[in-house]
Amino acid sequence: MPITTLNVSQVIGKTLIADGDVDYYSTINPIGTKVGTFKKGDIIGIIYSYGYGNTNNLYWMIDRSGKYIFVKHDVNKLQLSGGKEILADIEAQKQKLEIEQKGLVRYYLDKYLPYIVGAAVLYFALPTIKNVLSNEKK
Repeated sequence: MPITTLNVSQVIGKTLIADGDVDYYSTINPIGTKVGTFKKGDIIGIIYSYGYGNTNNLYWMIDRSGKYIFVKHDVNKLQLSGGKEILADIEAQKQKLEIEQKGLVRYYLDKYLPYIVGAAVLYFALPTIKNVLSNEKK
C-alpha cells in the first residue's frame, strides 16, 4: 500500500490516540522531562500544534485542558481520529486533479478500458473455446 503524506493542516484539531506505549514530555526545546506514558487505546488529546525543538524529530503539541504536552511522532504508535476520512479525502482530491489534468473521458478510458477489452475478448473467445473443448471430448 502506498504511503500517503498528510499535510499538518489536516492533522491540527484532530484527536490523537495511543496505538502502543507513547511517552510524553513537558517541553521539546530542549527535550523536557518525561512526564508519563500513554498505554494503547488511551486518548492522548487534541493536536494543537507541532514542533521540532532542537532535534530532527517531529513532536505533536497536545492541548490537555489548557496544559500542553509533547508527543514524539511515530506512525507505529499513534493513531489519528478521523484518519480514514482524511485519507479518503486525499484520494478524492487526487482523483479530481487527475480528471482535471486528463479530462473526464480520458480518465475513465484509462481506468476502465482494460476491463472492457478483457470482457470483449472473453465474450468472443468463450464460444470458440467451448467448441474446441466439446470437439475434443468426441
